Amino acid sequence: MPQTDLRVVKTLRQIDRALLECLAETPFEKITVEQLCRAALINRSTFYKYYQSKYDLMERYLQRTLDAFRRQVNVAFVNASPDRIHHLIYQKNFETVLRFLYKHREEYIMLWSIPLEQGVFGRMVQVVHDAILETLPTPPEGPTLYADLYARLFASDMMTMVRWWLRYEDQVTAAEVQELMNRNMKQGMFRTFRELMK
Repeated sequence: MPQTDLRVVKTLRQIDRALLECLAETPFEKITVEQLCRAALINRSTFYKYYQSKYDLMERYLQRTLDAFRRQVNVAFVNASPDRIHHLIYQKNFETVLRFLYKHREEYIMLWSIPLEQGVFGRMVQVVHDAILETLPTPPEGPTLYADLYARLFASDMMTMVRWWLRYEDQVTAAEVQELMNRNMKQGMFRTFRELMK
């Protein structure tokens, strides 16, 4: 049956929702396939038609989630000059990511807290890092050590700021986070936070 079959799509969504429901109540290592099936209102044979195990489900779910995040990440600003970094196009790129993460905030906050061999938050940082390296002009011999460092620092900064914002979303607006990132990119982290903490 093709994956575009509406019954298949509905079943796969039920399984995804069941995974999130179970994760909200039970650590992943203690979740059973039986528990997932009960939550998804499906039988075991239906589950095994699509997934080999709960680990297969989790990995494929995370891959789909990371792919969705990857499609939102636009880091064209890395090629902007300091006097252009505040231009609307770059702000809109970051705003798009913020809107996407806010829309899926409950899911991401939960996924960030799951102890996995390679954490979801770290994988999202890696997505941003890789996007920056792909966007920067690359010399023929490949990315420099400093390009890698820059990509790691910015990706960590961006994702840490997003996680902080979602933690304090009742006190900090998306517009304030966007302005904070804008100032951070234009004048640097040290100066931005010195001004904010006066």
